[in-house]
Amino acid sequence: MIKLVPEWAQDYPEFWNTIRRRNIWFIKLRYLAVASLFAFVVFGQYVLQLQLTEIQVYAISSIALIILIYNAIIHYMHPKIGITKGKFNALHLSLVQMILDLVTLMFLIYYTGTAESPLYMFVIFHLIIGSIILPVYLIRTITIVVILTYSTFVYLQRIDIVDTHNIIGLLNYQPRPWNYDVLFIIIFSLVMIITVLLTNRIARNLLRREEELRRSIIKIDEAEKSKQRYMMGVVHEIKSPVSAIKSITDILLQKFLGPIEKPIEEKIDRIKSRADQALHLINSILNISKLKLLEVTEDIKIFPGEIIHEYLESHSDSLAKKNISIELEDTRSMRKPISGDESLIKLAISNIISNAKKYVREGGKVKITIDYENEYVRIKVADNGIGIPQKDIGNIFNQFYRASNTRKYDAEGTGLGLSLVKEIINHHNGTITVKSPSGIGDEDNPGTEFTIKLPYIIEEESKKPELTPLAGGL
Repeated sequence: MIKLVPEWAQDYPEFWNTIRRRNIWFIKLRYLAVASLFAFVVFGQYVLQLQLTEIQVYAISSIALIILIYNAIIHYMHPKIGITKGKFNALHLSLVQMILDLVTLMFLIYYTGTAESPLYMFVIFHLIIGSIILPVYLIRTITIVVILTYSTFVYLQRIDIVDTHNIIGLLNYQPRPWNYDVLFIIIFSLVMIITVLLTNRIARNLLRREEELRRSIIKIDEAEKSKQRYMMGVVHEIKSPVSAIKSITDILLQKFLGPIEKPIEEKIDRIKSRADQALHLINSILNISKLKLLEVTEDIKIFPGEIIHEYLESHSDSLAKKNISIELEDTRSMRKPISGDESLIKLAISNIISNAKKYVREGGKVKITIDYENEYVRIKVADNGIGIPQKDIGNIFNQFYRASNTRKYDAEGTGLGLSLVKEIINHHNGTITVKSPSGIGDEDNPGTEFTIKLPYIIEEESKKPELTPLAGGL
């Protein structure tokens, strides 16, 4: 198998994506070329007044049909050809396409006048493209073969070994003078060689820069991972004393060490509250670091409806304490799992519902809707809480950003939760959007509505129904 791929590009997805895009682009362009050839036969004779011979009409039509056939075969095979090293891959397909195109193009040039044919420019076009994607030795070899083949056709016509098929009505003189053929071959060869050399050199320089850029990105990624690991280590060390403070305050508040005066108990309760906030911030940072490292993620079937039910059941006491009414509306007839890391998806969904719980006043409402949209599971979480000012909507998913009205309502938070949720959803090829006011808000309590969309698994759909939706409040 001819080695076409540079070592650095073997495992570089963007390189292969570019090759595959070029392949499909040439396939589409070839269909246009076929249509143009058939149109040329008709348009040339009846509009341009060209006097095509019977042989030329038959030859051009036959060549167009051959191009259509092999292009259809390539089009069919294109999705089946991979990027495996050492096997026939997308770059080999590019080479095959170029060789087939050049062979058919040489015959087209021969049947349209050879040195007088206007189609020779397409040879230069093909070699420019080849110079961009093929190794130096290969494109130079192809260039020499094309020049020799073209020169041979011209010479054999000159000595009357092969017939000449000039397009009558295109040029007036017959036959061509010998010095025209010599000059044409010299100029054609020089243009081909110079074009290939320059294009190949530019392409090599671009590939070299791309390789350097890729190596730099790898180094930056490694440095980022090292930073995240260091941050996780430091933050984890900070977590231990904060957890100890929380444990001690719990012991004091539960009065295991004896009764506490009311003013002191209030101060200890505030200490516990601040420790809880610190732990929440630490856990958020650890989760973000874990997500950025992406070294501990798994890929399993996940049922979002079950995660929501599990959250609502485990937080029923806190919801009841704040007298929050929860409505869960599930319009799906069957459950369709998504694929991803269950712990991260749980974290994302729980963050969104916790935000709704946090920012509604006592006696407020939260409505959760689960349905399908196209090939996505759609989860809407709407509340009638304090809402988000329009000026803050565009920044709400930025790290450490908090809406301007949260302090006014004394709502504690770190500004990390929503940025973490967005990263998790993006990592699972989903989307998350927000609007305020929500569909259940009013003038005094505009509320917020988050919409999460995650692609479900299409190949295997379970017919088992979801858990019974909750009709009332918790």
